[in-house]
Amino acid sequence: MKLKIITGLSGSGKTTALRAYEDMGYYAMDNVPAYLIEKFIELNTNQANPIEQMAVVIDFRSTLNSDELYKSLEAVKEINTETEIIYLYSNDEVILKRYNELRRPHPLGSFGNVEEGIEREKDLFIPIEAMADKVIDTSDFKSADLKKILADFSGKKDMMIINLVSFGYKYGLSDNFDFVFDTRFLPNPYYIEEFKHLNGTDKSLKEYLDSFDKSHTFMDTIYCLITGLIPDYINSGKDMLTIGIGCTGGQHRSVYMVESLYEKMKDDDYILVKKHREKDRWS
Repeated sequence: MKLKIITGLSGSGKTTALRAYEDMGYYAMDNVPAYLIEKFIELNTNQANPIEQMAVVIDFRSTLNSDELYKSLEAVKEINTETEIIYLYSNDEVILKRYNELRRPHPLGSFGNVEEGIEREKDLFIPIEAMADKVIDTSDFKSADLKKILADFSGKKDMMIINLVSFGYKYGLSDNFDFVFDTRFLPNPYYIEEFKHLNGTDKSLKEYLDSFDKSHTFMDTIYCLITGLIPDYINSGKDMLTIGIGCTGGQHRSVYMVESLYEKMKDDDYILVKKHREKDRWS
């Protein structure tokens, strides 16, 4: 049986991940005590029509003992060879924001204290994260992004996640960029009236920037650099790269370059996500 065990920090997107697998045809169960999974596998094996794909969420709501959880997960992997543990986490600021938006107490914090709960949960999950088959930082992902990544895991050879992010220098750099490329050397469509209120996803703006040889040379250079280094990053244990591509306002040139790179890379054996950081600021 293909078994996806989804675990990780509260507020990191486990329910979203479970729904994604359910949409892919998996039998889905939430908040399942780990020790019951062993029993379920045994019962399922003896059924006339056993479940072939199952996704479950397991967290510390069913146990406060990390050793107990670790041993249960180890046992599950031994009796079911097609078990995959997916560990989700987000940075503290994102989790705090999500809890504040939902006005929920943290299950592991005294009287629901979120900050205390986060720290306690991170400590408890150290051995579980170490045994996971996939570890995904969901800090910058919307629900649709996470669903796409999980769907792509089944169809891509290499499990490297590549985030292509356009941004505007006037609004600052993001701390999570692994690479930053500057497109401000390209002609600025902002100063051309017919392009000023468009963005880099518009066909006419793309055709304008495509007309410059240096646009293609720059894109090919980025592509060769990134794809040439990815195998080394994979060998070093890194499973996600975030590529920031900037222009002045994050509306025209950087968006165009991210869209172009996405089209060039989308059929490669990597999991690709594109984002436009300043989209809400576009005129």
